[in-house]
Amino acid sequence: MRTRRRAAIALLLPASAAAALTLTACSSGVDDGPQVDWASGVCESIQDIGAKLALPALDGKKPRQSHTRIVTFLDALADQLAVLDRKMTQNGAPPADSGEVTYRKALAHLREARLTLAESLAELRQAKVTDTKSLQAALDRAVAGIDKAGAYQGPAQDFRADRELRKAFDKAPECAGLPGANATATAPSAG
Repeated sequence: MRTRRRAAIALLLPASAAAALTLTACSSGVDDGPQVDWASGVCESIQDIGAKLALPALDGKKPRQSHTRIVTFLDALADQLAVLDRKMTQNGAPPADSGEVTYRKALAHLREARLTLAESLAELRQAKVTDTKSLQAALDRAVAGIDKAGAYQGPAQDFRADRELRKAFDKAPECAGLPGANATATAPSAG
């Protein structure tokens, strides 16, 4: 049961990290154009947010405490997704030929994930947890929404679907090894 709770929550971590890829860009010092500068800033942001979200330690012998920790974690994740939404809205589309279309798609997917998470969080927050059985029941009720939110790969997936932006992510040194980064790009390109 403890493993299942951790697995359900862990599903949300890739989504939160990948979603962080939509944050505002700042100059990376890499002179490969505005797309690479944009991608560099986004990946710098992911490192900051990743440090703020830590999977909670759960104890099957302390169901109320575990419930509180899960809700606290999901609250923090919801807050981060809200920040991403605000920053995406403020910053607009990435500097690419099809940036506006890609941006709108990424924003729509982010908002759908936020709504799904909010619904699951509200249900989980209101659950009366008194023992391990009631905690498991609460998680079982929320798991469909958690699974759906956990399946969300984040705006990076939408941005990387654009060939021009994918190249920018591959070139930006700050993106190496982060969620949404090209798995085949092990090192930044020289040049």
